[in-house]
Amino acid sequence: MYTLRIQPGIRFADDPAFGGKPRELVAKDYEYTIKRLIDPAINSPNKWIVEGRIEGLDEAAAAAKQAGRLDYDKPIPGIETPDRHTLRIRLTKPDYNFLYILALGTMGAQAREVVERYGSDIGAHPVGTGPFVLKEWRRSSRIVLERNPGFREVYFEAEPPEDDPLSQRLAREMKGKRLPAVDRVEISVIEESQPRWLAFLNGELDWINLPYEFKSMALPGGTVAPWLAKKGVRHVSTIDLDLTYMYWNMKDPVWGGVEPQQIALRRAISLAYDLQKEIDLVRNGSAIEARTALPPGVLGHDPSFTTGPAYDPARARALLDTYGYVDRDGDGWRDQPDGKPLVYRYATDPSQLSRLFTELWKKNLDAVGVRMEVEVAKWPDLRKKSKAGQLQNWFLAWNADFPDGENFYQLLYGPHCGSSNDGCFQYAPFDRLYEQAAALPPGPERAAIYREMARVTAAMAPWKTFVHRRRDQMMQPWILGWRKHQFLHDAYRYVDIDLAERAKWLK
Repeated sequence: MYTLRIQPGIRFADDPAFGGKPRELVAKDYEYTIKRLIDPAINSPNKWIVEGRIEGLDEAAAAAKQAGRLDYDKPIPGIETPDRHTLRIRLTKPDYNFLYILALGTMGAQAREVVERYGSDIGAHPVGTGPFVLKEWRRSSRIVLERNPGFREVYFEAEPPEDDPLSQRLAREMKGKRLPAVDRVEISVIEESQPRWLAFLNGELDWINLPYEFKSMALPGGTVAPWLAKKGVRHVSTIDLDLTYMYWNMKDPVWGGVEPQQIALRRAISLAYDLQKEIDLVRNGSAIEARTALPPGVLGHDPSFTTGPAYDPARARALLDTYGYVDRDGDGWRDQPDGKPLVYRYATDPSQLSRLFTELWKKNLDAVGVRMEVEVAKWPDLRKKSKAGQLQNWFLAWNADFPDGENFYQLLYGPHCGSSNDGCFQYAPFDRLYEQAAALPPGPERAAIYREMARVTAAMAPWKTFVHRRRDQMMQPWILGWRKHQFLHDAYRYVDIDLAERAKWLK
């Protein structure tokens, strides 16, 4: 059981939902957040973070699904609020990652009055207790945050490692400052790489993740180009705790399933794809091969794991031939064993970068005789189709919520089909390993199970893993205290701007 004490006096930002009165953060707000994750009316894609963890929660979810609604006032045995500032959570079993779960933004407290006031438009009206409030939101274009005038008094404190010069510099830049240090944050949504890069060069953006196309220009040899160095531009490079991958819809009659010929088909397509060209040409070297789902820095990452070359078109052709995926009608394209056309329907968005991936896939599949069709749609539309099981496959990325293999392998856990397991891979041996790992404390035993899960994933091929991405962060000389955090999504509170320096560089 976890007993959580909430600091008295923390207030939500002012909002009409509170009727002009101050609204204190209380334990019931966290209880409400957890219940919203299992509300069938919401059908949250994040319900995986609480499923199977809290006593009585799955039963409440099942009852709500049957009734078509969740009774928010009905108690759940594993969630108690004995007083205004105390939350107790009883787990169904030992869970060594639950502290990570509690720290996720998805578990942040929500005020019931706000949700009930704004209903389905709640996404446009976030009301929290943090350092900023939403001032403006133009979908797919611009987000503006402004300082929350009621935010509690907090000052920057940090003890950076002695062997990390960057952390030491950032700590010096922010030491003793009241947070947030800036009054306003403007986030520009610029989908295409060239205008995003030009906006940075013109000083219109303070920070940018360097687009792949401009890496040779900006970082020749891995260091900041002299012309950018003269501008004072700084560079921080990290391997993100992330994974890019393609899932196959395991319920698709051709590409899904666990029969030998279906597994062979997915393996063949994986082997037909030239991953090194993706890294070298499309990503301009800004990635490393993902041999398993787990990136460096995550418990369970094994740099020695291998199943052989990621790209082997001869082996791909041999697998297709062996399992009957041959050209039966003489049109130059392979067919299914029963004679029906074999068509690979690739789902993608319309950006210029995505077109480069599409071209590489088309070239590689042409080389092994597999016909490819392309379905192009905006990301939100593809996401809806994915959650409805209407895509044959989809190229996705996952950024770690916490540094443990569970956070990645939950994407393949059978009971998560319909939430985070987009491909609906449901395989009992894998699920048993997942549950065994979750019951163990962090350490070699859990890591050994993750290695076995990597072997099962490689054998069954529900995914094609691609890369762990390198983030080349480029910052203007007037930015203080900033680097993109691997886990925190509210790190803007820790950044400052030297206005005098900015004026000097932009004059």
